[in-house]
Amino acid sequence: MRLALVSGILFLSGASALLFETLWLRLSGLAFGNSVWSAALILSSFMAGLALGSALAATSSLPHWRPLRIYAALEIAVAICGCTVVFALPSLGEWLQPIFHALLSFQQLLNALRFSISFVILLIPTTAMGLSLPVLLEDPVLKRLEFGKTIGALYGFNTLGAVTGALLGEIFLIHAFGLFGTALAAAGISSVAAVFAASLSISSASTEKSKRENFQLRWWPDQRPPWSLLFVSAGSGAILLGLEVIWFRFLRLYVASRSISFCVMLAVVLFGIGLGGAISSLWRLASPRKLLPPLLLLAAIATILSYVFFPVPSASSDTNSFFIEDWQQIVWLSLTLMFPVAFIAGILFPTVLSAVQREVPNRMNSAGGTILCNTVGAAFGPMLAAFILLPRFGFQTSLVIAAVAYAALAIFVADAKTWSLRQFSGKGLVVLAMAFVLVIAVFPFHRADTHFENARRPYEADGSRLLKRIEGNADTFQLLRRDLFGQPYYYRLVTNGYSMSGTLPRTQRYMRLFAYLPLAVRPESEKALLICYGVGVTADAFTRDARLRRLDVVDIAKEVFALADCYSGPGYSNPLHDSRVTTFVQDGRFFLQASREKYDIITGEPPPLKVMGTVNLYTRQFFSLVRNRLKDGGIVSFWLPLYQLRPDEAKTILRAFHDVFPNTTVWASSDLEWIMMGIKNPPAKPDQASARQLWINPATAFDLERIGVEVPEQMSALFLMDGDEIDRITQGIAPLTDFYPQRLTDVHPDLPTAYEFGFKYMESGAAQQRFRSSDLIDKIWPNEWKGSLDRYFLAREIRFRSEMSGSNWLAELDFFLQRTKLRVPVLNACDSDEFRLALAEDMAKRSGTAPPETLPDLAAGALARRDYNQAIELLETEMNRGFKNKDDLFLLIYLYCLNGSVEKAEALAGAKAGTVPKDGFVDWLWGKLQAEYGFRPPH
Repeated sequence: MRLALVSGILFLSGASALLFETLWLRLSGLAFGNSVWSAALILSSFMAGLALGSALAATSSLPHWRPLRIYAALEIAVAICGCTVVFALPSLGEWLQPIFHALLSFQQLLNALRFSISFVILLIPTTAMGLSLPVLLEDPVLKRLEFGKTIGALYGFNTLGAVTGALLGEIFLIHAFGLFGTALAAAGISSVAAVFAASLSISSASTEKSKRENFQLRWWPDQRPPWSLLFVSAGSGAILLGLEVIWFRFLRLYVASRSISFCVMLAVVLFGIGLGGAISSLWRLASPRKLLPPLLLLAAIATILSYVFFPVPSASSDTNSFFIEDWQQIVWLSLTLMFPVAFIAGILFPTVLSAVQREVPNRMNSAGGTILCNTVGAAFGPMLAAFILLPRFGFQTSLVIAAVAYAALAIFVADAKTWSLRQFSGKGLVVLAMAFVLVIAVFPFHRADTHFENARRPYEADGSRLLKRIEGNADTFQLLRRDLFGQPYYYRLVTNGYSMSGTLPRTQRYMRLFAYLPLAVRPESEKALLICYGVGVTADAFTRDARLRRLDVVDIAKEVFALADCYSGPGYSNPLHDSRVTTFVQDGRFFLQASREKYDIITGEPPPLKVMGTVNLYTRQFFSLVRNRLKDGGIVSFWLPLYQLRPDEAKTILRAFHDVFPNTTVWASSDLEWIMMGIKNPPAKPDQASARQLWINPATAFDLERIGVEVPEQMSALFLMDGDEIDRITQGIAPLTDFYPQRLTDVHPDLPTAYEFGFKYMESGAAQQRFRSSDLIDKIWPNEWKGSLDRYFLAREIRFRSEMSGSNWLAELDFFLQRTKLRVPVLNACDSDEFRLALAEDMAKRSGTAPPETLPDLAAGALARRDYNQAIELLETEMNRGFKNKDDLFLLIYLYCLNGSVEKAEALAGAKAGTVPKDGFVDWLWGKLQAEYGFRPPH
């Protein structure tokens, strides 16, 4: 009964500890940065505090009648100090800004500072956590029970409590009460555990009579420490925590990088450990040391087999993509990959501790020493995996190395008698060793290629092929290239299992506008900061402006800079070769916090919003950091992908942005890639001559024209709303903040709802009215660009309808040809773009004649120039070779009429009448041509 009660108390302690750990890591990341180095060092400082508590337990002697009271005091210390740390961490980064700034260019010193500070602030609560389990083992009643049974139960239920804490925090507490409320809940759970422990101590005090002893420190003076067992404890801790990093990296090839995904995967590992520990309490071991070699060999074999037999999930039938978000699938994949080893590890640790206790009779000392070594190993394991194994060997070879390390520990801890074939246990151990050797010998080392292929498969459907693959410290990168007409057309950067960025013409449009929108409003800008490099499109746009004197680029992954030379194509050069560009491998938020530079423009091209950690770049506190780094009148432009959000989530981001930037506007081309633009007071109207330089300077004019902003008035027609409209639609909406990060949920957005919400602001009449009535636009926008805008707003609405839901492409083309002088919408209506056209023209020039595959794009180019004769000639050439696209037949008939050759149109329509389907589009076309040109449809 006593063991069950104490196990329940430790269950609560485990839940509280995991909640606090989650909060500390979240908030420490905000204060010290979220780079892989920063995260590893903060985790290591947490482990160091636990190790210190274990070291005290290993070297201390306590009065026998006090363990439960001391435990209660430790839990109260965890509750009070844990909450204090949570409430203090948000201000810590601001207090330390001068030091961070001084060390920003000295990464090693900065890392040492991060570790030291996080260790100091977490010292008291983590030390108390490290002491709690060893102290309870000194309970006089528990000391009457067999040690292996006791430690297995206590360790198992403590870890199962951590599972509950992980799930409870992510699924309910943080969403409902925010980070501070969750801290209070964690403190409440610790306090409940303390109350139960104190009550249990009081109820049993009268029946327990023990000799009082004074508190003392000692270094096991009566016996030599069992170093071999302690080394196994350290090694197994390092291997398991390193495996956790490797497993998570592998699973991210299939599983969406969401916070809930990480939580579920962590819960599965903890559940395996906890269940293993609980089950180990069910048997009594005569010689626990003899069980260690087979357990370690089983862990080695399970590490390999769980990977070899990993059940590759089925790709989505709609997208041919994995990108698994369903928690049930994530649980299943995590169980098959990680549970077997975690379960064995849960049995292994109590077994090691039982073996140590045979040689160090004092239970608290033996537990403290074993946990100390295990924790120290666990502190180094993730860093070893992240910074050495994964970048050098990749996840698959790293798994093999971890398995070999388990086997090496088995050999190390086994003595000669253990391998004796005269004993049944010896025969079993030899069989396990042979099985491990066989598993390694037949290991399918090609399997990793299959997993990488699965991750990129949906992005190869357009003909893209792998160009380069990098397994970095934090992520796996696969760069794909799509060729067209024998030359690079666009690139796609697949990070883990998600297309994170690319140079697709459609995406280049909004990426380049991150630079050109603020440059249009503040043409005198000299210094700009780009947060997140991606594939370099925004950086390339900035470097085209000769007036810009400096561009700082910050990215958390050094690999994206290493890939910068891989991109090539018409009109593109590596912006990192520009002498004005300086790169920083750093968390963007930490860079803003540590830097003292003031910028004219700050822009961001962050990862997709629901990728784990990206929320930190969209909170009110982050935007305040941005504002602090802007000069007076400086401008920030930031990505808001509406299709990745539910409308209420988009509104909570807009509310946070507008709270910081009263002078806010929102812009977009003909899609749901919105751009928030904020101006730090005081806003000023730009000099019109300077602003127009963007369309005069050859480099920027060429770039703007090819993304479809051909004249300044088109820039005006990108407007969606200003701060007044944001105030209206966000009434009653709370802003996204650091302390309520789950206002941005993991729920998959509903695209029809996003489209409906977005169309309200794309409708041309209402958008133009908001533009003309905006007080802010009146202050900041050149009067010259406010002229006749009807056609440009309408053109955007037409393209939006076409891109989002489809439209009558020929009616759209007819509008652009006859009512505008624009090029790009004409190309788009013909399923082409300036990038395709440049490649087609280059190939035709090199070939001396137009190859058949280039004819549709060349015809689209002729139409964009309004050269109808050449377009007809190219389409006739295609017709003689056989139309590959039936729409080209209708286009040729239409152009005959438009160019005054109605007879040719009638003849062609009659000749093809048998192959022309009778549908609404054809009826519309015949009716239009008949009404406008006297065309006689075929019978």
